[in-house]
Amino acid sequence: MALTSALPPDLTAMLMPLLLAYLRVQAAVLVFPVFSERVVSVRIRITIAMLLAPVAAVMSNMQTLPAETEGIMLFAPLALREMLAGFLIALPARIMASALHVASSAIGATASLSQLIGTGTEAAPHPIGNLMHMAGLALLMAMGLPILLVDLIAQSYAAFPAGQFQISGDQVGGMVGLVSRSFVLALAVASPFILGGLLYQVLTGIVNRVMPALPVVFIGAPAIIMLALVALAVLSPLILSGWADAVFLHALPD
Repeated sequence: MALTSALPPDLTAMLMPLLLAYLRVQAAVLVFPVFSERVVSVRIRITIAMLLAPVAAVMSNMQTLPAETEGIMLFAPLALREMLAGFLIALPARIMASALHVASSAIGATASLSQLIGTGTEAAPHPIGNLMHMAGLALLMAMGLPILLVDLIAQSYAAFPAGQFQISGDQVGGMVGLVSRSFVLALAVASPFILGGLLYQVLTGIVNRVMPALPVVFIGAPAIIMLALVALAVLSPLILSGWADAVFLHALPD
């Protein structure tokens, strides 16, 4: 039985490219930073995908589909290819955006701020971690993230033409390299706090060996927490700007 046997042939030819474009856009929205956050309701995600689907359908240059694709068993592979393509075009931005979570976790673990920063989980009750998370999302939107999404969808049809899907070894290697660059970015962002935490541990160890009776932890812990908060307040603009630039730089294909 045909997938659209109840529809006129002309309407079927018009709806199929639009449906495939919607599947690609919806998959990209579900992965793309900001739009994929849990604080964004499902209805808003669907609305964004529906608004961008006609634009993507025009960019795909696929006005009609072969008649044999009307069968459900033949249409399903096309739909799966479009969803995988949408997932892959948004994945680089998501990988680089995750660097902020890794950096905040490293900062919290090395600067005695774990109870304030937390592990970088989304919408966590930790005030500093939640603040950095929301500030990063707001910065991405201010820098034109929606325009980047439209640009990615437009360029995706050059890399993954409509109705076709092939992954080369270079693309797989590029994704692996992108993951490593994301971790390098996270550690570079958190490096001042990591070095400061290491220096604090070395100094407290030396003082403890010299003066075993001195309660070093009770004296040094408030000091290191205060210094970490001051450093976080000073370095947060640089951390967020460098992270946002990396997201935009690596999101677009070469």
